[in-house]
Amino acid sequence: RGPGYGLFLTPSEAVLALSKANSTQSEAATDETPSVSAVLRMRLVGANPTPELSGETVLPGKVNYFTGNDPTKWRTNVPTYGKARYENVYPGIDLVYYGNQRQLEYDFVVAPGQDPASITMAFEGAERLELDASGDLVLHTEGGVVRQRKPIIYQEVGGQRHDIAGDYLLKPDDHVGFQVAAYDVTK
Repeated sequence: RGPGYGLFLTPSEAVLALSKANSTQSEAATDETPSVSAVLRMRLVGANPTPELSGETVLPGKVNYFTGNDPTKWRTNVPTYGKARYENVYPGIDLVYYGNQRQLEYDFVVAPGQDPASITMAFEGAERLELDASGDLVLHTEGGVVRQRKPIIYQEVGGQRHDIAGDYLLKPDDHVGFQVAAYDVTK
């Protein structure tokens, strides 16, 4: 969860529920959950339908789920994680979700010899997609605008980070991919 959104990760998609506060009361003055103003779904086109999912960066807190009256269905001391990894969403390409200073981010990690051009994202719930002058992907939804910042593309070689030029690429059928400048594909 973050300010104004909730993220739900499923094996096949990421679901972003955009929220707005109850218009008659402030959020601080009520125990009600803010109402959902729009739902945006991101799925990977042609991706592995059953990627291996794992948590990374164990966080100090534990969560307990006491649902219903049957203690056998309760879940206690559930670990929490700072990152969620989807392994091999495409051959040799992992997808990692994480929070960064109260913002949602995700990385595609491309193994040597694999092609980032195979990554194709589809967005359900966006009425219109566009790239703005700064290279951000702007998704217009019923509940407002969702902005995905221009991608930061880099390659680590010998412990050094080397920036690689690249941008989002709008594809047919409102799909989105990446265009990436030349880099050492063996690393």
